[in-house]
Amino acid sequence: MNAVTESHYLLVPEVPNFVVEDADAYRQRAAAAGQAFLSAVDAIAPILRAGRDQSERECRVPNTSVDAMVEAGVFRAFTPLQYGGLELSPADFFDGLMRIAQCDSSAAWIAGQIVCHNLEIASMDPLLHEDFWGVHGPDARASSSYAPLGKAEKVEGGFVLNGRWTFSSGVDHAHYVVLGGGERNFLVPVSDLVIDHESWDVQGMRGTGSKALTATNVFVPVHRVHEMSDVINDINPGYQTVKTPLYQGVSWMSVFYATAANTVIGTAMEAVNVFYEQSRNRFTKMGTGARFAENPFLNLKLAESRTRMKDVRARTLNNWREIFDQACKGEPAPHQERLRVRYESADSFAISFETVQDIWPMVGAVCSLSSNPMQYLYRNLMASRVHGTGGREASAVAYSRLLLGLPAPEFKVIDFGAANYWR
Repeated sequence: MNAVTESHYLLVPEVPNFVVEDADAYRQRAAAAGQAFLSAVDAIAPILRAGRDQSERECRVPNTSVDAMVEAGVFRAFTPLQYGGLELSPADFFDGLMRIAQCDSSAAWIAGQIVCHNLEIASMDPLLHEDFWGVHGPDARASSSYAPLGKAEKVEGGFVLNGRWTFSSGVDHAHYVVLGGGERNFLVPVSDLVIDHESWDVQGMRGTGSKALTATNVFVPVHRVHEMSDVINDINPGYQTVKTPLYQGVSWMSVFYATAANTVIGTAMEAVNVFYEQSRNRFTKMGTGARFAENPFLNLKLAESRTRMKDVRARTLNNWREIFDQACKGEPAPHQERLRVRYESADSFAISFETVQDIWPMVGAVCSLSSNPMQYLYRNLMASRVHGTGGREASAVAYSRLLLGLPAPEFKVIDFGAANYWR
């Protein structure tokens, strides 16, 4: 594949097909592992739900919840088989995130944000694989901060980092952090960074503990550096040793941009369920004192909300089943399909938030109480809606312009944003 040109308009060829020795066996193994994984997630639901209030109070998911997710195999979902991983279909992992989110939005959020990085790490230098999974095992965890806020100076053998990076979800439970967001990303041990535990003071998604980090003269060897130009040009040294369809046929960038949406979907599903349960036995305080369930406006909102969430959940999981099935056949999703799925992932944020927003006028004044779970769920949805991967408008523009045959966006720097568009 040709190197990236100096032109502001990148002409990037499609990723070629690759050879899969036994596609059916690989798919069947993943399907069996996925069913076992989902059963394990269902089994830990009571632990996760019990830890939700502690997540809120302490601004971090409790260790008991993280330990339960380790036992269920959550953090090894995208770990390569040779390191003891599961190599799940993204659809099964995303289904698991939705179920976790119904118990604790923050637990699902950090699980998704941590696990999706395994796909990026798998594409990088095999020496990093040994640093990461070889040392910390199949449940090795990396949080991230892709906002390009710090500074990197090139030195012999690597880079030296200085500065402050923000919003690193789940960093309290991570072994490494991916720092970057610009022209390159850096894998840094958490022990080399200072976590600002006072930096996460928010109203929604409190348990994610998305704290700021400071690096002071931190050396990062070159094998822990990921050039975004390599991503665009499909240069993946890790695939010399990690050769299975999950990695070679599924875009890690697409998975990263789709992951957070599953927490949002699961949170909205839980809000609709709580709305249903609270409405069943509620009586109006005004007028006749009739059961609120007899209100035709509530009836409409309940039917609409349940159907909308059922549909958005099915669309998401079906998209990723198709992508994984194609990968198992040696056929990576083409650019247009990747942009469509990226748009629909962002659209899921909006649909989920708007669904709960539509029922909010019907939930009653009691939902203003901090103790009411609807209050917690609505705040989490408001916080999630502004996440960068939930930008429905931007992803719609990228997808529609390609459909209409318009020129690609102008990228003056080969950075995370350019890689997001092309891969």
